[in-house]
Parts: sequence; C-alpha cells; structure tokens
Amino acid sequence: MAISFKEKLRKAGEITLGKASLSEWSHYRADFIPSGWCARGGQAVNPYVASADPCGSSSDSAISVAANMAAVSLGAETDGSILCPSSYNSVVGIKPTLGLSYRAGVVPIRPRQDSVG
Repeated sequence: MAISFKEKLRKAGEITLGKASLSEWSHYRADFIPSGWCARGGQAVNPYVASADPCGSSSDSAISVAANMAAVSLGAETDGSILCPSSYNSVVGIKPTLGLSYRAGVVPIRPRQDSVG
C-alpha cells in the first residue's frame, strides 16, 4: 500500500506546526457559502484585508503563510484552489504538473486534474 503525502514528508524530516482548515466539499457545497468557510473552523480571514475574499478551498494554507504562521504550507487543487488563495493572500502558490506530485491518500474530485502543491 502506498504511503500518504504527509507520511512521505514526515519520513524526510518534516515537522508539522499545525493543520489548516479548508472550504468544505471543495467549495461545491452551496453557492452562498463564502470561500474559506468550514463548519469546524469558521470563516478564514485574509490577513491583510479582513473583508476580502480569501479565495479557493485551500485558502487557509495560503493564509497561514501570509500571516507568518508557517514558511510553507500544502494545499490541494482541482481548479484554482492553490493559485487563487495564493494570489489573494500575497504569497507564492505552485500547482505541480499532474503526476509530478505524490497523491496517495488524496481524495480527488477529478483524478485527471487534482494535485497537491
């Protein structure tokens, strides 16, 4: 059985500082629920402009880096979930070419499109 992305990082010496929340159901739950909202964690807030849209389902990953809570964070992307929050929260986001990042343990929305970055 393949190990997860997280287990692979841990074996390489990664130290976990925390776990970011995410927009539930890859932001497909309902049209009226804002980006960055999660029932468990509440609404994620852009650290520079509190009223601004944090954008994308991996917004908390970008917010944690923008707020200097971590130097690096991981997110998952189907269609803009890494790149949009990175842009809106003034950090760099990278969506690897499909197949270049390790995806064991990831539940994809679209297997031919999803990647971890």
